[in-house]
Order: sequence, then structure tokens, then C-alpha cells
Amino acid sequence: MFSGKKELKMGDAIKEWLEDRGLESKMDETRLLNEWENIVGPIISQHTVSKRIDKQILYVKLDSASLRHELSYARDHLKKQLNKVAGKEIIRDIVFG
Repeated sequence: MFSGKKELKMGDAIKEWLEDRGLESKMDETRLLNEWENIVGPIISQHTVSKRIDKQILYVKLDSASLRHELSYARDHLKKQLNKVAGKEIIRDIVFG
């Protein structure tokens, strides 16, 4: 709930409202998915068929078996980059399909 007597900036009020409703993590996930191309670059992004986050696991479907194989070796680095951009740990693991 909103803090009763203290004044809040609009951004803080929205953040508090999202937290109260358990929506802040979904907003963070959506922002991170929207940053995918900026993080991985245009070539990987072009081969990305779909992506979603469920229980801190990023599922990425790619149209190239060789790219899936290549990215599986870079999984930890990519996970660190994604969380760095988010400013907190949103992604615990990545599954390429």
C-alpha cells in the first residue's frame, strides 16, 4: 500500500504500487527482453525466433543449430551481461532451443 502521510515522487509512487502488486519483476523482465538486440547484437537478434523468461530462466529459441551451440558456450557471459544491464539478478539461467 501507499505510504500514508509522506509525499512521494511520481516514480517512487509507481514503483511502490508495482511492488505492492508483485508486478515489478515482470516489468524488469519485459525491459530486459526489449534490450535483447542491444545486448547480443543484430546478427544473433535476427536469428532469435522467440524469447521469454519464466522463474528467472531465459528461454531463447533460435533458428540456427550452430548458433545455439555457439551461445551455449557463452551462456555464463551472456547471463552476466543481461543482469548487468538490468542492474540486478533477473536471469539465473539461459536455455537455448
